[in-house]
Amino acid sequence: MADSDSSSEEIIASKKLLCALLFTGILLQNAGRTSVSVVLLQLQESSGNSTNTNVSKPQVGYSQFHVGVILSSVYAGLLPSSFIGGFLAYRYSAMRVLLMSVCISSVVHCVGPFMFQRFETAVTQRVLAGLAEGPSDPAAYGVLSEYMLPKQSARVAPIVFAGFYFGQFVGIISTGFITQRLSWQMTFYLFGCLGIVWTTGSVGLEATGFAKKREKSETAKQDKGEITNMKSVPLCHILTSGAVWALILLRVLSYTWDPHLLPLYFNQSFETRVELAGVLAGIPILAYGALGPVFGLLGNLLCKYVTPTVARKAMAVTACLCVSGCLFVAAFTTNSAVAACFVAVSFGCTAARVAVADANPFDIAPRYASVISGILRVLCRIVGLTFPLLVATLTKNKTFEEWSNVVLMNACVFATIALIYGVFGSGKEQPWAAVPQGQNPGDGIKQGGSINSEKDDEIRPLVLK
Repeated sequence: MADSDSSSEEIIASKKLLCALLFTGILLQNAGRTSVSVVLLQLQESSGNSTNTNVSKPQVGYSQFHVGVILSSVYAGLLPSSFIGGFLAYRYSAMRVLLMSVCISSVVHCVGPFMFQRFETAVTQRVLAGLAEGPSDPAAYGVLSEYMLPKQSARVAPIVFAGFYFGQFVGIISTGFITQRLSWQMTFYLFGCLGIVWTTGSVGLEATGFAKKREKSETAKQDKGEITNMKSVPLCHILTSGAVWALILLRVLSYTWDPHLLPLYFNQSFETRVELAGVLAGIPILAYGALGPVFGLLGNLLCKYVTPTVARKAMAVTACLCVSGCLFVAAFTTNSAVAACFVAVSFGCTAARVAVADANPFDIAPRYASVISGILRVLCRIVGLTFPLLVATLTKNKTFEEWSNVVLMNACVFATIALIYGVFGSGKEQPWAAVPQGQNPGDGIKQGGSINSEKDDEIRPLVLK
């Protein structure tokens, strides 16, 4: 039995390559998205403040309100497309949905230099980019579900989705230098072309069938009952589950303290140059990128000694409280280096929170991981849509005091979510996520059996027979 479990957890080389492709695609997409926040710092500056005469001057100088609208407008596109992407990845080939998302978003990114010459067209470009990027996250969950067993998916998910923050680090750091040394338009061309190259290479690899989906015989053992229509998705149970809502709130925190706002925070609160603001904003993101996979492995290790519920709660609650404490300190310091250190520590701690949020869908409902991902992304996009506008309103004078209030507000939010997840969070497969014996998928709920057993919390198939 032990040999069987260890062999099922082993990840073959072709699927490791698949994970590397997912990581790279997520990295490039998020690098392009985050680069816009640094570009907007350049577009806010008047031509007289520019130290490099070779840098292309913007035709319009964006106000603080314009910057807030542009940063939030991407979520207007992400909002519907995340939800749709979750169901597309559920019904069709999740890999092809991901390839389509990266390809279209890369093309949209390439036309950014032309559309960012005016405020109206810049907003349009960000909405289109959001529509293209939205399906990628649910599709990535779907790819892991299609090609790997749940325990394998939970192991690699934190590493794959670390590309989210590594992409933000690459985008912020590189854009700060590119806008000062070359031109702000170059960042759009660079990340857009890299995304197109990635898509071309991935399409070629998929055509060769380098990685195989789970065999039907294996799926029959692990996942009795195939989902064939959307009626089989227990949406009512998903939307009324305390464990799902605790997960949603845990994920929402990524959008209340959005890394896209860090360049604005350092530039306006401490009056740092655009290039230095990019570096200071990149350090916290690098701290997360480095610690994200470590906390993912730590979470898997904890699950061997305690139940997944205890492991997930311990990591998430501790991380949120540590982030809250660091933000309280950062809110009152007037030294940019001290603020950068505590913000970096807060992002390092939040890596544990995100590691839990990435793996938790596979814990509570492995069969519906892509659907839950799509739903929680929709709600997160709503927060992402409104929060930059709120920040722009609270920081219209761009002063240190205004930004301190924003940081304090985030500290209180993290502490509150820590309490909520500690009460309602779970690492246990929910009853509605299993296929009832002798019924069609999604038609009922199994009340007894191993899904209610703490012992089977760690050793369980994809869906119980």
